[in-house]
Amino acid sequence: MTKPPNARHVRVFREDDTFVPLGGAAVTIGRFDGVHRGHQALLRATCMAAAAHDGRAIAVTLWPPPEWVLRPSEPRRLLMTLDDRIDLLAASGVDDVIVLRFDRQFSRRSADEFLHDLIERLDMRTLVTGPNAAIGRDREGTPDVIASLAPRLGFTHLAVRYEGEPGAISSTRARESLAAGEVDRLYGILDRTHSLSGTVARGDGRGRELGFPTANVQTPPWLVLPADGVYAGTALVDGDFTLYPALISVGTRPTFGSRDRLFEVHLLGFDREIYGCGLRTFIRTWLRGQEAFHSAEELMTAMRRDREVAETMELGGSEQAIPFLQVPG
Repeated sequence: MTKPPNARHVRVFREDDTFVPLGGAAVTIGRFDGVHRGHQALLRATCMAAAAHDGRAIAVTLWPPPEWVLRPSEPRRLLMTLDDRIDLLAASGVDDVIVLRFDRQFSRRSADEFLHDLIERLDMRTLVTGPNAAIGRDREGTPDVIASLAPRLGFTHLAVRYEGEPGAISSTRARESLAAGEVDRLYGILDRTHSLSGTVARGDGRGRELGFPTANVQTPPWLVLPADGVYAGTALVDGDFTLYPALISVGTRPTFGSRDRLFEVHLLGFDREIYGCGLRTFIRTWLRGQEAFHSAEELMTAMRRDREVAETMELGGSEQAIPFLQVPG
């Protein structure tokens, strides 16, 4: 999405970029899919550790996801794209975001070698990890192992525990909640409204014929979509900083015998062609499941009811768009 002026500057280094340290760093590392409440606790702790020593706060993430490389026959779907992950990490308050390329050679490094590399490349003074940290070959670098290596390698290890029931806050739980359409539960895990971003492509125009023009949003095939059904939310068009109320439909449109699973968005109070534009959709509330109606008229009646509900809802949530507008400069 287009960024407004005066955004806070955060240095972002992708896989092949050369990183230049600007001082001793507090570092946290992970996949960060979803950047959920537990990840946010790690990022806050990293920023605090860096500030305590007038250092840099660095978030390191891996791409592609390790399971895509190590188990390509069973690729895991994700909550968000790498770009969205970077935006949310940068909005957390860290100074630098680093994307490390994960490949089979990377996977063979021991925990000791990997930690030594972080010290040499990032000038790491503190490493912040969560309760399920596992770095290095065969995931050998557990928090206990990291703590045992820290004195010899010369860094401080800070272990952060997530609040709540063990396992309740995780990327796996978030993916399961989204796939089940449980957006309220998902909000509790992420501590924000989940959003999906994609490009608007031309559809068959059926929505416009029914009086409900929809944006057919194309997303990467490996993103987790909500369960089939109709949702209320808001949407942000690329280059336009206005949040529009929206109805979101996910499914195959069984009334018309379609088999393709579509992600469609109807913007309320909006009448512009946006083919080829980026569209970010914030999924706020589940309204109803996918239904096969006997006629187009019955479908239109249901859609009018959906729109009436969306128009009267206190959607709010303008703050939800901020991470995708203000990072990085």
